[in-house]
Parts: sequence; structure tokens; C-alpha cells
Amino acid sequence: MIERTSIEVIREIIEKDYKMAFVSGPRQVGKTTLAKHYKERFGQGLYLNWDNVAHQKKILTDPLFFEKENRDPGKPFLLIFDEIHKYRRWKNYLKGAYDDYKEEFRFLVTGSGRLELFKKGGDSLLGRYFSVPLLPLSLGELKGRLIPFSEFTERSNDPPVSTKEDHERYQNLFRFSGFPEPFVRGTSSFYNRWLSEYKMLLIREDIRDATAIREISLLEHLSHLIPERVGSPLSLNALKEDVGVAFETIRDWLLVLEQFFYLFRVGPFTGKLTRTLRKESKIYLTNWVEIENEGFRFENLVALHLLKAIRLWKSTGEVQLDLNYIRDKEKREVDFVFSRRGQPLFLIECKVSELSLSPSLIYFQKKLKVPNAIQVVHQSGVCKKLRVEGLTQWVISADRWLSTLP
Repeated sequence: MIERTSIEVIREIIEKDYKMAFVSGPRQVGKTTLAKHYKERFGQGLYLNWDNVAHQKKILTDPLFFEKENRDPGKPFLLIFDEIHKYRRWKNYLKGAYDDYKEEFRFLVTGSGRLELFKKGGDSLLGRYFSVPLLPLSLGELKGRLIPFSEFTERSNDPPVSTKEDHERYQNLFRFSGFPEPFVRGTSSFYNRWLSEYKMLLIREDIRDATAIREISLLEHLSHLIPERVGSPLSLNALKEDVGVAFETIRDWLLVLEQFFYLFRVGPFTGKLTRTLRKESKIYLTNWVEIENEGFRFENLVALHLLKAIRLWKSTGEVQLDLNYIRDKEKREVDFVFSRRGQPLFLIECKVSELSLSPSLIYFQKKLKVPNAIQVVHQSGVCKKLRVEGLTQWVISADRWLSTLP
């Protein structure tokens, strides 16, 4: 079993902050396995899944059933509610249970896209929980430790040497995704079967049951078109023409696919720059292996690593960063920007095998006075530290640099 570093975040929330931990992420990313593993560490607890008829009946017929559990009253008792968001009154139920029993019981709640959706707006649970993002496996997580932002910035000045194991893990991530089951199985035949079932269940079960979308076949068609659009500013008008629906429909369907963790967006960075794109976001997939083009698949893999890092750092309370891209009207572009309160800290450019520094990377580093510029390459065995006009740049292999991220 893969040791997930998110357990450290969950432990902090439940055992030190005494809040409920809400773990959400894509289907089959390992939420249930993580919750059960944490329960073993916690000592005493109970796991309930709303999709289990017996568990559902227990909650509905005796909402305070957990009072009667055989337990050591001198120690807190962990309650895990999996997929509880499918219960119409789940928020009021959790609110009452937490408010009345938080001294004796601890609460861990897991769910997929719908949980993330229902946490937004008019939230009666506000102030009672902290969120924990669970995204596909990353190279840093596979090393088994949650790397803090302060350590990441230090490592950027002296990246650790990539090991043979790092390289093999990176290759498996690139070929089989960061979803635990296909990653561990490590075969193309299993991955292909897994992907077919994954997309069918996501769209024809999760999304269909949680939304009022009737044209599910058209939504499926949209999901097949999206991998071809990864890495470029997204035109909703072009998509609506290809799918054959209204602009508002495409806009809403993309939001649903985002809420169910099929895709995520990276918006443009503006800051004090002029003549930059300010509206169109780029989209990426949580499963980069759907993308056939090697260059865009690589860029997507890096994007997911960056997104995961900033969400974990936010969930630990250490730092809140933004992830964007830069593109101006002269078509100069840098793939990703880490910024804090509008101040860019890192520029990251992705190249499959190009070892010469991107002119756009140098241009925007000078223009924005960014201390760190990194050109990450898919090719292994690369680590070059350069200086251009007093500024430092790195050209470095992905299997080496990505291991510095959580």
C-alpha cells in the first residue's frame, strides 16, 4: 500500500485543531483507502459508507448510533463518513453530531466531486471543518514525506540528485497516471481497461446522478474533445461549435467536469504586465495519460504536480500561492507561474528535450524580476545552472525537480 502524505494533514486537523477533516478528490484516487489507513493509526473508530445499505440504515434509523459503540470512553473515537454527501440532509446531520459530540468523537468525511460542490456557498458547516485535497500521486509524495514550502524553496537552489528509483517512478507516472491502482499495476492493458470504466462511471453515474444534465452522451463527447485542447488557451466558442450546444451549456458543463475533478483550469497571470491575455484559461486533466501528444502530456503532468503542491501547502496553513500562466499578444509564453499576493516567485517552462533556455522564460524573468526560473525537461540526466544578466536559471530533468514538490 502506498503511504499517502495527506495523512499528516488529516492528523493535524483532527488531533490538534479538533476540526472535521473533509477529504475530497477524484473518483478512485484513494480516499477510502486513506481513511481506513488513518483509522488503523487512530486506534478506535468506525467506518461507514452511505452506499452500503446496512450503514445507510444505521444512520437513518438511529442517527446517534455511535453513542452505543463499544469504546474506551477515556479516548476519542473516530467516525468516518464516506459518501455521506449523497444523504440529502448530510450537512445538518454532521453539524449536529459535531456540535454535540466533538469532545468525545472525531470526524473524517470523504467524498468526490459532489462533496466539493456542496461545501461552497451558504455552508452551515463553516468553521467546523478544514479541507484536505487528495489528488493523484506525485513524485514527491511517492518519496513518502510532505515537503513544506520553505524546504522546496531551499531545494530549488540545490536540487537533490535523482535516483534510479525516482526515474522509474517518474516513467510509471508518465505512462500509467498518478491514480493508485493503474500506477501500482503498471501495465498498459490494465490502464486501458481502468480508463474505460473510470470515465463511464464518472459521467454516467457520478455526474448523471448529481446533476440535471440530460444530454449525457453529448457531455461524454465533450470529455473526448478536451484532451486535444490541453495546454492552450481554451475557446468556449470553438467547443460549442464542435459539440453542437449553446455557449452557456458548454460553460456549465466545463464547470461540472471541474467540480468532479475531471479537469482543472490555470488562469492567466496579469500583475503589472500590459499586452497579456487576461481572460482565457488553459485546461488540464487530473489524468494526464489521456493526452496522446507527448509534449502536452508532459506539461499536464507538471501542471498537476504544481497544483497539488499549492493545495497541500494551503491546507497545512503554511502559505497560499496562485498558479497561473503568462502569454502576451506577441505570443511569448511561460507555462506556469507560482505567485503570492500578485508577486511572482517561480517561472516554470516545460520542454520535452530542448536544453536551450526558452527566450520567453528569460524575457519574463527580466521583465517581472522573478528570482527563480526553471526549464523542466522530460529528458532524464539534465541539470544545468545558468546565469543570464545576473539572474539564475535552471534547465533540469523532471524526475529530479518534481521530487522537490510534495
